[in-house]
Amino acid sequence: SEGCYFKLTTPFFVACVKESMAIIGGWTRHSKVLFSPAFYPSGGIFESIESGPSGAEELAFKFALNTINRNRTLLPNTTLTYDIQRINIFDSFEASRKACDQLSLGVAAIFGPSHSSSANAVQSICNALGVPHIQTKWKHQVSDNRDSYYVSLYPDFSSLSRAILDLVHFFKWRTVTVVYDDSTGLIRLQELIKAPSRYNIRLKIRQLPTETKDAKPLLKEMKKAKEFHVIFDCGHEMAAWILKQALAMGMMTEYYHYIFTTLDLFALDMEPYRYSGVNMTGFRILNTENSQVSSIIEKWSMERLQAPPKPDSGLLDGFMTTDAALMYDAVHVVAVAVQQSQQITVSSLQCNRHKPWRFGGRFINLIKEAHWDGLTGRVLFNKTNGLRTDFDLDVISLKEEGLEKVWISGESLLFLKLTWQHSLGLQSFI
Repeated sequence: SEGCYFKLTTPFFVACVKESMAIIGGWTRHSKVLFSPAFYPSGGIFESIESGPSGAEELAFKFALNTINRNRTLLPNTTLTYDIQRINIFDSFEASRKACDQLSLGVAAIFGPSHSSSANAVQSICNALGVPHIQTKWKHQVSDNRDSYYVSLYPDFSSLSRAILDLVHFFKWRTVTVVYDDSTGLIRLQELIKAPSRYNIRLKIRQLPTETKDAKPLLKEMKKAKEFHVIFDCGHEMAAWILKQALAMGMMTEYYHYIFTTLDLFALDMEPYRYSGVNMTGFRILNTENSQVSSIIEKWSMERLQAPPKPDSGLLDGFMTTDAALMYDAVHVVAVAVQQSQQITVSSLQCNRHKPWRFGGRFINLIKEAHWDGLTGRVLFNKTNGLRTDFDLDVISLKEEGLEKVWISGESLLFLKLTWQHSLGLQSFI
């Protein structure tokens, strides 16, 4: 009932799964709940393929909660429990229904889902009811700023797009082929796509096949046209397939230079290509050189190696993906906001009544103001649009031996002491 309060000795963490969507603050009664650092109600929804294994984000969600419960440093008086449910991938109706179900229980925030249509549906509900919506995947953000209850831990892709353009300038490329997986790639690479009108760069744009992983016909065309400087915008699984097929077609030689936009290039098995001579460059935000981060990743890897084997994804066994690291950081950022909050009541909200949560504005501000040194570096949000525009980024390069780190600062990516030699293994910048 509206005026009923419960004193709970154990907080309740609810999660629902199938589209990468986690709901913070689910309760088993339709009631107001005292929300303070002593009580942290949470939950989640994640996407998955029917009857498929748990995804990396769902596993990272549980892993983060268990870490907080064990360490007792962030929320010393709170035990987080959770429930996981799943929704079908690409099902925006089911995502909306699950979100409304969770909101009726009383929640403080929603994570996901990851697919754009489902994410937009849930975002609309969150805006209407004043509940924070937290994303860990890239989503095209409109400029009208309607999403005032939205934050994203995924690095702002306009910044990544400028980073790619800076790399093109650094390598002094005059001809570039952009190969994209789907139409969102053209949005993500807008800085580069606009380059020909501003710089002396010739750009050719190609699309990967949509119904198959067989990229050989496309690679054959590129080889025939002598397209040696290529930027691939695709996920890590497709990147792994491209590398295998390029090797089979003799396109992994010193004449070729590939840039991959996936932030998981570091987690792919590069052993077959180390001595090929090919030039390969990518990006990474996982702060693996930090000892505390490495310790957490090692614990994650040990748990993953004990799990049943999964279908070949191209990833090295047990490696933590960027998606998993972002979800881990997302849970901790919200926990930091809970730590900073005073007494807040989490109310049962009804999607058909459009009566917003009275404390939603305060809580989203706490989330936007939260600082967290996480697996993906320093997490800070732009307080206006909720985007993560200030972040650390490593440039990684495949070489035969050794690792070297080069720090960069400033609005553009000015490479300091950067010499691209055959002996270098890793360069990075901020």
